[in-house]
Amino acid sequence: MVGAGFAGLTAARTLRSAGHSVLVIEADDRVGGRTKRGTIAGETVDLGGQWVGPAQARLLALAKAFGVAIYPQFTDGRNIVDLAGRRATYVGETPALSPVALAEFALAIGRFESLARRVPPLSPWDAPDAEVLDAQTMETWILANAKAPAVRSALRLLIRTLACVEAGDVSLLAMLAMASAAGGFNEMISTRGGAQDAMLRGGVWQLADRMAQELGPAVVLSAPVSAIAQDDHGVTVSSGDRQWRGQFVVITAPPAMAGRIAYAPPLPALRDGLSQRMPMGCVIKVHVAYGRPFWRAEGLTGMVLSDRTAFGPWFDHSPERGTTGGLVGFFAGKSAQQWAERSPGARRDKVLKDIALYFGDEALKPLDYVEEVWAASAWHRGGYAAAPGPGVLTGFGPALREPIGRIHWAGTETAEAFAGYIDGAIRSGESVAEAIARRL
Repeated sequence: MVGAGFAGLTAARTLRSAGHSVLVIEADDRVGGRTKRGTIAGETVDLGGQWVGPAQARLLALAKAFGVAIYPQFTDGRNIVDLAGRRATYVGETPALSPVALAEFALAIGRFESLARRVPPLSPWDAPDAEVLDAQTMETWILANAKAPAVRSALRLLIRTLACVEAGDVSLLAMLAMASAAGGFNEMISTRGGAQDAMLRGGVWQLADRMAQELGPAVVLSAPVSAIAQDDHGVTVSSGDRQWRGQFVVITAPPAMAGRIAYAPPLPALRDGLSQRMPMGCVIKVHVAYGRPFWRAEGLTGMVLSDRTAFGPWFDHSPERGTTGGLVGFFAGKSAQQWAERSPGARRDKVLKDIALYFGDEALKPLDYVEEVWAASAWHRGGYAAAPGPGVLTGFGPALREPIGRIHWAGTETAEAFAGYIDGAIRSGESVAEAIARRL
């Protein structure tokens, strides 16, 4: 396995349990891929993937197997929405837009959901009118299906939050496929009952750590793979002056990163073209700790969705036990691109000022602050996942999962369900392990 994220570790565990010899080679000095451990004010937090929804059966099963409990995202109180110059609070999942805008928002979501149900998650290029859908960006679709400024702003912010790119940078078909794989757009954007329903006690990162501990010496860290050569008898994987030989290799890196490896013989044009056309999204994840969750005293959940801020959305992430408070949020898409090269101090100041717009001056006095600039991560170069632009899936999509000789592909981008999520990465690892086992 090339990559010790959830896909590679799952594939290795599955194959080993079937009696096969495995090796996991990881470029980074840690396991976990796009999950990562962090600490803030003495508490452990996730600097990468974090939430789990009730439909994400694979991640929930893995947590149960390792005895890691889940606990619900805090949602008691009122959320804040500030779009197109109108600020309001609301309870639940439906944003407090004007009656006219709310009706239009519901209609747009309904239209999107209807389209998504027609898109096969594993082969979106086979959907009815796939080329027409793939020729459009999400921005094109938003302009055609929403007229109210608040609705357009809400949809753009949601796409930015989900894909970590702007609506004009991702194809409509790609977002429909993502929604189809996740069980719907509402599933992706919801807290209670949706993809942001709960978190793991101690963090999701620890599951990768536990899997790696089980695999022991079969996990090799700090070994960036530079070349892969295959012949009729097997594959040779190289990292600097080190080499490993095996019957098959699974590459779990997203297409853009997998494309940086030298292959012999070279990859077919379709796969090579795919790797050049599926860039990573851009995201900076931020945790802020306070002496107390002061927003709760005002009856607020801590969740804010605003088009006035560079930072956001953000959510309550206060410790499950204790009296301190915490918020977690993101710079995403264009906002992350603009702030990724700024100093940590400048980002911190911006985050606190944006929070203070809604929570007051107490927000300017945190106990601690921690961030992860995923675009600057040497072996990830962005997150949460790859984002196909117009024409990519219909032109190059079949190469996403199709093995090339002894080379197989995995990773959350290849999942049949919850693509782009940790659960999807686990599923992709199971699927690729099954495919290889059939060839052994």
